[in-house]
Amino acid sequence: MVSLHPKRVKKSDVHIGESHLDDAKASSFHSLSALRSNFAVIGTSNVVRGFGSGLISTFMSLYFVGLGGNPLMLGIMTATASIIGASMVLFGGVIADCYGRRPIIVTGAFYTGFFPFLYALTSDWCLFAVLSICAAIGSISTPALRTLVVDSVSPKRRTTGIAILQVISSLPAALSPIVGGWLIHNYGLAEGFRLACVYTGATFFLSALILFLYLKETLLHIPKQDIESSYLEKFKSVVRLPRSSSRQLGVLLFSSALVAFANGTVGPYYILYASSIVGLRPFQWAVIVSVQSFSIILKIPGAWLSDRVGKRNVMIFSIVACSPCTILFSLSRSFEHALIMATLLMIFGIYYAPAYEALQADLTRKELRGRITAFWQLSTTMASALGTLAGGFLYQVEQAMPFYLFSAIELLAATLLISFVKESK
Repeated sequence: MVSLHPKRVKKSDVHIGESHLDDAKASSFHSLSALRSNFAVIGTSNVVRGFGSGLISTFMSLYFVGLGGNPLMLGIMTATASIIGASMVLFGGVIADCYGRRPIIVTGAFYTGFFPFLYALTSDWCLFAVLSICAAIGSISTPALRTLVVDSVSPKRRTTGIAILQVISSLPAALSPIVGGWLIHNYGLAEGFRLACVYTGATFFLSALILFLYLKETLLHIPKQDIESSYLEKFKSVVRLPRSSSRQLGVLLFSSALVAFANGTVGPYYILYASSIVGLRPFQWAVIVSVQSFSIILKIPGAWLSDRVGKRNVMIFSIVACSPCTILFSLSRSFEHALIMATLLMIFGIYYAPAYEALQADLTRKELRGRITAFWQLSTTMASALGTLAGGFLYQVEQAMPFYLFSAIELLAATLLISFVKESK
């Protein structure tokens, strides 16, 4: 069982077999302290990192094609990076539950900080693809970070807490696409993107430094069986769902994988479609992405509502409402139309993630959350990789086809939730 403590954890504080608070009591007693400490640290770090990431992530697909790649190779690069990231997530989930959250979070943050600088030094699309794939190793810290967040929130306020953190982390990123678009508009795609990479690398290292100095461990009790068991047994435990909720959790995970597949089919190709079919310039697309990012503030009232009317209900609404938006986006032939449809897609879609994470946590014992989070990351990442490959192939055949496939897969995911998943009590 994992409990929280308001002071920094030392090695001497962890005793195998020591008594500890039960899940509900620990969450209630320590939630305020966690919000003021780890939430503040993670939020600050994510604000800095998110601003830098938005400088280049918005234009990475366009830059890759500009270097000489094509949509299919873009899909292969993205899918390969996703698969590498998924394999790292397996290690990360075990480490998070067996050895603590903080060390791997800090290490992963510093590791990924090098790659924006390396992107700025290459002008070959093959080397760029290799670097992108290597950067995916940093995903090893993702289960630990997500687990530390849900550890720090009371179950009754879990969706709202997750949403608040995501909104705080994402708002500064609403401005960064404008800055990146301005750099590309004034210096050209190649030089502007490389300048943005330099700025991004600096923000990544500052973000990692904040985590290194202030982040606190939440895993105070390490189960004895986890320390004594073999590594093979630990990795087997990643894919072993709790028997008490295996059916519910299994369907929930599968529906999430379908949503990830659907997003993968369209994610890297929005900007390509907007540029080649709709006729938008990079700066116009930056405006659309910024407007999308500002709308994320609506996630907080949506999360508050999901804690009251049901996480499952909000997830179903989000998926169903998103399903026609990509088709309507593919019919866009003007900046205004593309802006409206992209914004609606974001507004409807932002409610899904915090509700899903909270419901998954509700269905999982605390001492297993790191491994279940790893399994979730693995399944969604692999699904996203397959979706990206499918989207790249379909985009080569007919540029609107990925957007139609997205709608069909989303409706299938919603059907599974309606039929098999019930709200946790």
